[in-house]
Amino acid sequence: MHLSHKKYLFFFFLMIKASLLFGQTDTTVLNNAIPQKDLIDYLRHYTKSKGKAPDTSMQVGRLYKTYLPVLGYGPAVGFVFGGGISFSSLLGKASSTHISSALLNASVTTKEQFYMNLRTNLYLPNDKWILQGDFRIMLYAQPTYGLGIHKNESDSGQNMRFNYFRFYEKVYRNVAKHFYMGMGVQLDKHFQIRDEQLDLDLPGLRVTDHYAYSQAKGYDPEKYTTLGLSLDVLYDSRDNSINCYKGAYAQLSYRQNLSFLGSTQSSSSLFYDLRKYIVINNRATDKSILAFWSWGQFNTSGNIPYLALPSIGWDTYNRSGRGYVQGRLRGTNMMYLESEYRFPLTANGFLGAVVFINGTTASSDFQKQSLFNSTAIGFGAGFRVKMDKRSRTSIGVDLGMENGNTRRIYFNLQECF
Repeated sequence: MHLSHKKYLFFFFLMIKASLLFGQTDTTVLNNAIPQKDLIDYLRHYTKSKGKAPDTSMQVGRLYKTYLPVLGYGPAVGFVFGGGISFSSLLGKASSTHISSALLNASVTTKEQFYMNLRTNLYLPNDKWILQGDFRIMLYAQPTYGLGIHKNESDSGQNMRFNYFRFYEKVYRNVAKHFYMGMGVQLDKHFQIRDEQLDLDLPGLRVTDHYAYSQAKGYDPEKYTTLGLSLDVLYDSRDNSINCYKGAYAQLSYRQNLSFLGSTQSSSSLFYDLRKYIVINNRATDKSILAFWSWGQFNTSGNIPYLALPSIGWDTYNRSGRGYVQGRLRGTNMMYLESEYRFPLTANGFLGAVVFINGTTASSDFQKQSLFNSTAIGFGAGFRVKMDKRSRTSIGVDLGMENGNTRRIYFNLQECF
């Protein structure tokens, strides 16, 4: 680790200590079992609503919704307008079935971009089956910064425009307590790709990283598809997939992209996703939680096209790499680690906060950089408002910083992991 990273770690642990002390101030009150409150409770109170109060617990088969309008600005996208909806439902008995969730969001930008995402995590009765989906349609623009970890903070990236369609669906069957075996189909289709800074006319020759990689690996730099099947193993002992207080999650997936199914080239990759949640203060109402998250993806055979390589911010919920812009870090292989401390700000659990730190390492066989050769660090803090106490759904805003202390704001519906 570089010496400059030590001040980030010191800052992080200082925040952890402060938050622990803050959290302890309400212990007595919380142990008196003060009822949980969410935004609906406060709206009913201030509007003096006399209608029927919402159920205090989730009812089997009923669909619950939480809304989040989106209005923001980013240098790469301009002004953003859109919204998100979080769905939650209990598809079986609460004693034996986890809460199912889905997250739908859509946005348009002033730079002629459009994207719509739907992510699903469904637990069928008694958790016998789990269905996980990730579907995206994107007319997108995003700079790329090459492969591996680079320390040049002044690098503004190479602008690209592309259309993208993703269809992931996995089905798991319970085989033992908390253990599942499954299979899936995974499609990534990139098309109408334009390297806006590519110039192949001499003497103004400029070759972009995407174009050079595509030419070297035998891909058409304007379009490519990866389509394959996956074999999956899953362990899930979390008490709640939306906002976990305790338990663990572990996923191991082997994906084989097959040219005879429609993949541009045959290739394979190995992916893992590990999460662990530890209760720091086991209070009667809202908890103080220390959460850990690590994921990694490794190219095990063949060549994967540039935009389908693992990259920060392109995970299922676009949550990794807070502190960095989406796509800032990309590699042939990548490993990611994050730790987050979550604690209540109010005794009734309505307001909360988090502090976090993450690290990313990436390799590039194209540029001869190996994993752990360099690490990119991000860190920051965030604020939470509980929207639905039954499913523990919250909205949050985070301030993240990277190595060069560039500050970025992130909005999210549900916890980051």
